[in-house]
Amino acid sequence: MDWQAAININRQALLRIVAALVALVQIGNAVPHVVRHQILRVLDPAESAARRLIVLAARVQKSAEIVSAASANPNLPDFAAFNRTIQTPRFKLFDPRKRFDWLDDQPAKQMPKAMPRISVIGVSDPVFETPKELNQDNTALTRRLQALQDALSDLPREAKRLSRQMQKRKTAPAGPKRVPPLRPGLPPGFRQKPDHTVDCVLKECHALVLQHMALTDTS
Repeated sequence: MDWQAAININRQALLRIVAALVALVQIGNAVPHVVRHQILRVLDPAESAARRLIVLAARVQKSAEIVSAASANPNLPDFAAFNRTIQTPRFKLFDPRKRFDWLDDQPAKQMPKAMPRISVIGVSDPVFETPKELNQDNTALTRRLQALQDALSDLPREAKRLSRQMQKRKTAPAGPKRVPPLRPGLPPGFRQKPDHTVDCVLKECHALVLQHMALTDTS
């Protein structure tokens, strides 16, 4: 199987998805809550799919070295790195850990009881005001999109970064620092019934990693 071709196909699909998300965020300095929810609905599985492409690229690099475009001429400095007011954040190479809130001994927080929605027209004011559309700052959202777009622009670089981190983790003591980049089970953002292109991309990327592991780890 041509693993590099499979990586490139899914990488291009993710770049198109990220471009659409960036267009939504660049509308203004703040985004409505509804739009933010729609962006996160796509961003979470897109990040998960990108991690699987990076893991697959790192595994492929063990058998065939992939030269990064950024390091094609090591004698020249990276001029794009100069005069940057905000440094591009690094993409998180490891899946977020699963939360087991049900194991917590603390009792669940109880919501305060609501007052009865009774008012007399012209006599009393309504207890509950009409909810207003809240706009939230998109700084954190923008940084996540920048990190994802930067990682997809140079997968070989991210694959080498992952390999370096995995080498360090081999000597780390048992604990959270020894966990693999991909958590067991279904990937974060996975949906059984896909209703967006990113769901299909995530499903394909996850299947590719599992297939490569099955072929190489047993040989």
